Amino acid sequence: MYVDYNAIGQRIKKIRKQKRLTQEKVAESLEVSTVYISQVENGKTKLSLEMLVRLASLLDTEPGYFLTGIFYHSQDYLKADIAQLLRECPPEKLQLIMDVVKLITKYKVSPQ
Repeated sequence: MYVDYNAIGQRIKKIRKQKRLTQEKVAESLEVSTVYISQVENGKTKLSLEMLVRLASLLDTEPGYFLTGIFYHSQDYLKADIAQLLRECPPEKLQLIMDVVKLITKYKVSPQ
């Protein structure tokens, strides 16, 4: 399995900046060096699962977002997954998918 540490680092950097935190403040809070945070954000250092969870907690973000780039608590995450599947789908199956979707959307689902 390929892990894109560069993408993970960019997501961490994006959230850190949105939270208006400096690398120094993050490093201080996590008791690591600023150089380490910089290397993580630039994809030059692999971070452990423990550090990923600590960073997520500090940045008030789901760890899964850093791995996938998707916020699973939002309602839109399925749309991204479906769109990806459709992009990979052979053209001859797209009409069948469309027909099934039309049938499904005609029926109302009652809460259980």
